[in-house]
Amino acid sequence: MGLIPPAEPPASRGKMITESQIRAALRNAPTCGKKSIELKDNGTRGEGRLALIVRPLAGSIAAEWYAVFYSAGKRSLTKMGSYPTLGLVDARKAFRESYAPSISAGSRPSGPRTRKRAGVTVGDLFNAYITHLEATAKPETVASARSALMGTVKRGGGAAAAIGASRRAADVRPEHIIPHLSAIHGRGSIVMARHVRSFVSAAFSFAMKSSNSYTQPSGGLTWGITSNPVLAIPVDPEAFRVGERHLTAAEFRAFWEWLSARETRSGAASALLLVMATGQRPTEILRITDSRYDRNDGSVNWAQTKNDKPHIIPLPAQAVEILNRLVPNREGLFFPGRRRADLPLRYCAPGEIVATYVREVGAAHFTARDLRRTWKTTTGAAGLSKEIRDRLQNHARQDVSSRHYDRYEYLAEKRAAMATWSAYLARILAGEFDPVESGRGGQPISLPEIRARQGRSQAA
Repeated sequence: MGLIPPAEPPASRGKMITESQIRAALRNAPTCGKKSIELKDNGTRGEGRLALIVRPLAGSIAAEWYAVFYSAGKRSLTKMGSYPTLGLVDARKAFRESYAPSISAGSRPSGPRTRKRAGVTVGDLFNAYITHLEATAKPETVASARSALMGTVKRGGGAAAAIGASRRAADVRPEHIIPHLSAIHGRGSIVMARHVRSFVSAAFSFAMKSSNSYTQPSGGLTWGITSNPVLAIPVDPEAFRVGERHLTAAEFRAFWEWLSARETRSGAASALLLVMATGQRPTEILRITDSRYDRNDGSVNWAQTKNDKPHIIPLPAQAVEILNRLVPNREGLFFPGRRRADLPLRYCAPGEIVATYVREVGAAHFTARDLRRTWKTTTGAAGLSKEIRDRLQNHARQDVSSRHYDRYEYLAEKRAAMATWSAYLARILAGEFDPVESGRGGQPISLPEIRARQGRSQAA
């Protein structure tokens, strides 16, 4: 029996799947509340359609290409392969050349046979891993992985270029990776060398697991990788530096005053003030939206955080004041990106502001992450217990009771703790504590001198 064309009007002309739609579907699949998200190309009546069906699975996302057509009045699908193994351009070409003609001729098209693609390159592998991260990881992790593996305009081609982007991934050996890590380590970037090693290892591990997973269909494709070459390269123990830097009261106040003077010029300055006031992760502060900020209750809640759990905190009075004078954009973001208003500021923006302050004022070196440690230390001095500080900063608790049984949000205790901290913060900002701090090189520098340097940098 021949195929019966669909009893539905043809799609509007020009409606085609885009890469941005695919990325959005991969990102939203776990939280959309649907069993699957389907994207479809426009198609000529009787020739079927190219479709990408994205399904959330346990711990992963499946994205599969299908030729969709109607047979005997019923919707039928023939699987073509999986994304990103089969990219958008190649999927569209395969549908046009191999599937649409069969459907038009009244035949049922057959999908590809299981095949082994041992010739996949390092570039293919790294790009597939980055696409996987786009659907499962946070934007800052994706950006770091892309920079480490594929490089940037300023830094060149990254690990892919150093190993050989066109080299077969299955042929990569430790000796192909070590020179690149040695070069990074040799210029003093020992932590960066560790990060690059970690991302390269994760990419190979991803290839092996995706090929062997029984929950994640791979479209009949294997990478031809049987071992992870990075595992033979030892980790540099010196790269695991435990930070100890925290700002003292006068340093804290000096930086707060400097940021306050820059609020109208930089959204990242306001974000850092909120980090100092609340002790939260800079990336999570940047993702605050109007819908997540309760103005009546003076609290912020995140549906998902670094540990993949929701988090809610009452805000100290200083943080409420900062948020109330900010105006969210149309997307509801308090800290929108400069180029894309639908995305928050880049994760590195707070660090860049801190670096500017250290450079212009001549303060002792610190980083944006040190502000979170400063909050933890200073709130201890204010009298907050370690348990409530851990809860306010959303630090994971590993005991059995916390992990599996305790679902109490401790909101009343958090509110009382934040009130105590707010009063102590007001004392810091009023200058009730030690006014002498260390400048660059550890030399003492007075608070008036810090202010004078601030004035000179702002005038410049």
